[in-house]
Amino acid sequence: VDGIFYDTYAENFMDLEDFHQLTLPHVLSKPNGIYSFFNGLAPDNLFFHGVACQCVKLQLGHLGLETEFLQCQIQVADSVWEGVRRKYWHGRDTYYLPVSKWATSATDGQKEEEKEDQNLKRISPPEKTESDIATKDDDESSLKRVKTN
Repeated sequence: VDGIFYDTYAENFMDLEDFHQLTLPHVLSKPNGIYSFFNGLAPDNLFFHGVACQCVKLQLGHLGLETEFLQCQIQVADSVWEGVRRKYWHGRDTYYLPVSKWATSATDGQKEEEKEDQNLKRISPPEKTESDIATKDDDESSLKRVKTN
């Protein structure tokens, strides 16, 4: 699929997370697929909305997607919300539209196993048969070199 818009209005954060982890990586085409969703996370509080956006950005980043939130100016009169039990957002004139695309590194053709092998090589200590460890000799209060295997 080249583009996905997930309408998350009635979904909670865990539902969104499940979709991201279990479905999205298998259906969004590489390298040019675009993903977005209805961003109604924490609609009552701008601070928590920002926190939720950053959590989603990190979550999608772990899948290999780069995410930005485009600022869209909105003007909705209070009269529009009359009779609506749950507003989409409260007291904001900016909607933050999420747009996610595959990161360049996620689409360069490497298999996941190759990436993992490279990461393991990067963090593995150099091979040594012996190492020097400095220990304190209690009797002489000096450092003494000890060979270990």
